[in-house]
Amino acid sequence: MNEKKFSFLEYSFISKIIIVLGYSAILLFFLYMPRIYTFFFTPAKVINVFTFTDMIPSSVVKEFEDKTGIAVRLKYFDTNEELLAKLKIDNGAGYDLITTSDYAVDILRKDGLLIEIDKSRISNLKNIDQRFLGRYFDPENKYSLPIAWSVEGIVYKKDLFTDCKDKISWDLLYKKPVFNYEVCMPDGAREIIFLTAIYLYGKTNNLSSEEIEQIKQTLKDQKKWVEIYMSGSLQYYLFADIVPIAATSSAFAKKLLETSNDFNFVLPDKGSFIAIENIAIPSNSNKADLSYKFIDFLISTKSAALNFKQHGYNPTNKKAYQLIDKKFLNNNNFFPSNNMFDKLHIINNEIDNKKIEDLWLAVKLA
Repeated sequence: MNEKKFSFLEYSFISKIIIVLGYSAILLFFLYMPRIYTFFFTPAKVINVFTFTDMIPSSVVKEFEDKTGIAVRLKYFDTNEELLAKLKIDNGAGYDLITTSDYAVDILRKDGLLIEIDKSRISNLKNIDQRFLGRYFDPENKYSLPIAWSVEGIVYKKDLFTDCKDKISWDLLYKKPVFNYEVCMPDGAREIIFLTAIYLYGKTNNLSSEEIEQIKQTLKDQKKWVEIYMSGSLQYYLFADIVPIAATSSAFAKKLLETSNDFNFVLPDKGSFIAIENIAIPSNSNKADLSYKFIDFLISTKSAALNFKQHGYNPTNKKAYQLIDKKFLNNNNFFPSNNMFDKLHIINNEIDNKKIEDLWLAVKLA
């Protein structure tokens, strides 16, 4: 009797182990299924690209894949700071290409996180507008190539600013409103600090401690009539008549003006900043041969023009200008004249991140 009871318990115990192992196997299968699929079904030629959400049109990716047989996997980030954090953690492991803005290129190249670009592999390099080459963040363009650009300006509702339509300036955002309205400002700390420096001093370089303190005080004072600090989804606040005016990029303004005739976009005479978007290869990438093909395709005339059409970023490929809608190309607020271009500053890294974070925190808590 005791022997039979022992055998039954033993059988029951083994059955439970089998059931647990079975469930564990199923769980592990589902957990690792993406990796198994990737191992067996990933195309032989594939590059992983870490990019802004609105920088590379899907139609450009598809055409490139169809023409070359190289698969392009896009993973997105929202801010340069997110990209910088990611690359500093693991040196960009897993990514073959990145898009990033001017000041971030400066940080990445100095930290040794980018490889030198073999320019002989880029046939469309000859078509890049020289105004975007040789800038401070990569003086010899050893580590990056500019693929797009935009300018920061003012978008406003035309019927509410009829009395000053010829005098749209930063004053309308920074000084106490002459009538009861609120404004929207960019949510990037670095962008808004340097925009305020341009408003106050007409410069972004060699800012003294006193000038930085005045920037902070100006932003604290302005906060009283700022509805929200935001770059994306700004159209909701404008279309819903929550705010009639905002500081924003020409890329966003282009899409807004295509949607509604109620708004206008102006680049103030005092000047502004220009954002130059670049493409670069992380230091851990081992697929430079494939990456060069995609870089060349991105800065080609057709691809650059498609970027403007879909996302609003101006092309750095000067030949692409001939494919741009004339109502934008002939508008000096979207494509500044040479005189205005000289008044456009580039965001730099002269103020260290800690000071920027502290200043912005003080404004937010004011």
